[in-house]
Amino acid sequence: MIGLAAAAIIVATVHPAGLTGASTVHQSTPVPAPGTGDGTLTIRTVSDVDGDGSYDAALDTGIPGARAVVTDAAGHTATATTGPDGTVTPDLTGLSGGKYRVQLSPPPGGALLPAPAGGKPPALSAPTSFVDVSGGKAAQVTTGLWDPSQYCQANAKLLTCGLARGNATGQKGLVTFDGSFGPAHPGGTAATTATLTHNEEQQAVFGIGTDRTGNAYLGTYVKRHTEYGPAGAVNAIYRYNRTSDKVTTFTTLPGTLTAHTKGTAPFYLADDAVYGKVGREGIGDVDVSGDGTLLYAVNLNDNKLYAVPINGTGDAVTAGTAGSYRIPKPATGCAGEWHPFGLGVRGSRVLVGGVCGAENTVSKAEPWGDPSRMRGFVYTFTGSGFTPLFDFGLDYPRGCAYRFTGAPATAYRCDDTTTAGQRMSADWEAWNERVPRTESHLFVSAPQPMLSDIEIADNGDLILGLRDRFADMQGNMTQAYHSTELVSAVAAGDVLRACSPGSPRSPGSPRSPGSSGSADSFRSSRRSFSLEKNDSCGALKGALPDNEQGPGGGEFHNDRTTHEDAVHDQITEGGLALQPGRNRLWSTAYDPFDDSPFEQGVRLWNPDNGSITGNRALQSTHDSGSVLFGKGNGLADLELVCDQAPVQIGNRVWYDTDRDGIQDPGEPPVPGVKVTATPRGGGTAIAVTTDANGEYYIGTKNGLKPGTSYDLAFDHTAATTAGLPGSPTATGLRWTLRSAGSDRRVDSDADSAGKATVTVGKAGTVDHTIGAGLITPLNTLGDRLWYDTNGNGVQDDGEFGAAGADVGLFDPATGKELGKTTTGADGKYLFTDLSDGSYKLCFLPPNGYSFAGRDTGRSGDGSTAAFPNGCTEPVTLGPDHRTDLTLDAGLVKAASRLTLVHKDAKKSTLLPGAVFQLWQDTNGTPGLQTSGDHPDTRRASACATDQLGRCSFHDLPKGTYYLKQMAVPEGYAKPKNPVTGPYRLTDGKELLVALASKRDR
Repeated sequence: MIGLAAAAIIVATVHPAGLTGASTVHQSTPVPAPGTGDGTLTIRTVSDVDGDGSYDAALDTGIPGARAVVTDAAGHTATATTGPDGTVTPDLTGLSGGKYRVQLSPPPGGALLPAPAGGKPPALSAPTSFVDVSGGKAAQVTTGLWDPSQYCQANAKLLTCGLARGNATGQKGLVTFDGSFGPAHPGGTAATTATLTHNEEQQAVFGIGTDRTGNAYLGTYVKRHTEYGPAGAVNAIYRYNRTSDKVTTFTTLPGTLTAHTKGTAPFYLADDAVYGKVGREGIGDVDVSGDGTLLYAVNLNDNKLYAVPINGTGDAVTAGTAGSYRIPKPATGCAGEWHPFGLGVRGSRVLVGGVCGAENTVSKAEPWGDPSRMRGFVYTFTGSGFTPLFDFGLDYPRGCAYRFTGAPATAYRCDDTTTAGQRMSADWEAWNERVPRTESHLFVSAPQPMLSDIEIADNGDLILGLRDRFADMQGNMTQAYHSTELVSAVAAGDVLRACSPGSPRSPGSPRSPGSSGSADSFRSSRRSFSLEKNDSCGALKGALPDNEQGPGGGEFHNDRTTHEDAVHDQITEGGLALQPGRNRLWSTAYDPFDDSPFEQGVRLWNPDNGSITGNRALQSTHDSGSVLFGKGNGLADLELVCDQAPVQIGNRVWYDTDRDGIQDPGEPPVPGVKVTATPRGGGTAIAVTTDANGEYYIGTKNGLKPGTSYDLAFDHTAATTAGLPGSPTATGLRWTLRSAGSDRRVDSDADSAGKATVTVGKAGTVDHTIGAGLITPLNTLGDRLWYDTNGNGVQDDGEFGAAGADVGLFDPATGKELGKTTTGADGKYLFTDLSDGSYKLCFLPPNGYSFAGRDTGRSGDGSTAAFPNGCTEPVTLGPDHRTDLTLDAGLVKAASRLTLVHKDAKKSTLLPGAVFQLWQDTNGTPGLQTSGDHPDTRRASACATDQLGRCSFHDLPKGTYYLKQMAVPEGYAKPKNPVTGPYRLTDGKELLVALASKRDR
């Protein structure tokens, strides 16, 4: 639990005579006897996908490998580990009493942490909970775990960016829209699509990364016919912030980009200079780390991964100094050039993917090269380097980019006999710069793969997004390379699934052991993965078996579209988004709806079977003369816009029967306790009340903020106490020991005033360890240690308390130390919850002080500590004397003092009104010198004798002193020599000097 100061009964000091060790004063409670027979306890751990603190059986799947410890009141334990379905029924044979404490720990080695609890029924329990299975009763505990870096709210929106030709203005740039699509065109209402920017604000981009504080990061991209953004021909990463509603340059990575050729109006029809630069210059994919602190970007100019620190949040973020890591060319199986591009980030995992383009197989006879030599590769980024994870071939049948089925029958028709290089074939080609032949509608295709995006599925499989490079080399009704012919590219991207035997589950089945319910914890060797085969991936079955397309002759994802007179077998554009735990996978695509040609949009699949569950049309591109990209790559990357993961604090208020400050099994909860959290820096306080289980939870839904410190106040005055032992009054309760024991999960955090302080961590932090125990008070001793300035033994006005002094509690009969504490800022101290009996207190004075005389003042405000040992007389507490707050001790300086007594020389009458100066011999010359080069030193102010003829000089260092009489009482003669001495003082001693004056005759 949170670290707080010492409790009321645990004291820390040293007695003048040798106080030793700390002790606790409390009463004990007998261990319950075994019940007549325990019922069944079932423990379940689940993945709380939406972080709402409630158990949704359809959404929150079981987590294996979590460890449960069940403890009885005697301290005996039983341990158990959750099985493949996330449940376990522990053997309680060795426990007794029937009332137990259950403590759950996440599976080792993963990223899972406690999730929010206490939501709507059926509510999830905190990692520490209490059950009663006595008398055959059954109990069930369901606890949520999560990786907050993978949280995304149920109604998350999607974000992509539209692309437009040349330097056109006013076209859609960044757009955001609901991720839930309907079956009917356009898949949602226009009101759910918001245009955030226009194309001229960022121009050509592909990679998009989003953080959880309102920022989208956009990587500059090289696309023929499309100009660079405001920063120019450099590898700029732009940032859009939803609060400022502006696009700014976040950072610029190394590399200069080839300038576009604007030409003459209509502009950018040719733009041949960048034809071969697509995929070789600019920035590939962009992603934000799971914790939101790093921006990852693949630089296509130098084949390096850049990790740019994101400092701050919201519109105040700035870019730190980037680290760069060369992405190695695969050692084997890599023909031609190495083209890293795509990223996959889930939790702490970071994957980087690319293709080897087999350019060295391109020839004049076969300008499309040898696709069998191309391979895709995926690496794991370790934080400092890369390890191979998976590689796969790209020579598999993919059907046609465009199958014309209308009239005239003599028009060119692509069919399943097509091969790479044939007109409108969707089969991958080696990277090349050829100019493909058109069909009758002036469509062209020459698909070349770029591994542009990676998603990690819930079961650890990889989902690979491939973008068609050629559809960024050729526009819509723009000039072919080195030609004036106007042609239109038809894109033919792809979405593949790579399956791992580490998590082969079918829909609805529990996650396998080792996955810990989180794809982030999944690790695999390079050869663990295999590419989907004829629509199958492990135990999963896809959407298009035996369609003579895809690896093995079938496709897992349904990525085709059918129109009245045409079919597109591959419509995706390489941007992916997957929402963990919710069976939703999206991809950018053109013509997502059947019979609605020339549209740019998004397709939604069930990732467990590749079936279409929705489509979304974002923009029509039907006008062939427009500045949009028709059936080509008209959209950039695709990202989810996720909120910050919720935060929560909480635990339990209970009645501490044995007064030991620890939440023991069988100790009852206390409902009705008000808990108020007030931000330390100012702000609105949040108040909740403990429920029937004594539990309280304060979270994001209540207004709790991450990264904020709160003062907690527990108020028991309206608590329900009928179920507590002895039915004490609510107002008569007191708080138990704070921070007792070694387990912070089951201690009490409230101080004696019911106060605690907690700092909420970053987004996603859940702290269920802030508990508070209540007790019925017993006896109390205490009062005050003060500085007795005038040494009269009375607490006079203006005399301050002595803070931080040690006070010990002893048994006067045996001398045994029972406890110890220190005085507060006001000098007060208190021993509470004392059993009936006799006690003695002993005080340890600060260095340089001793005690004033005992019992010299009035009752309750005088010193009761004996000089010099600083101990009180025994005090007896019991039914007739529960509280004694009269045990004070006055402190006086343990320094030298000189006191003179002035009398009449003849009658010895005490004389007031005589004035004296005190001088210390500091020049080493005998006698008093008050002037000259080296005079002695005057100490303190002049002192006049009082009615008792006394005058004192206090706090004097040891040394030799002289008194000089400056005035005599009226009627008395001045002495011929007003100087007397020398007087020698030693440390801590008082010197009494008697002087006399004669009457003036």
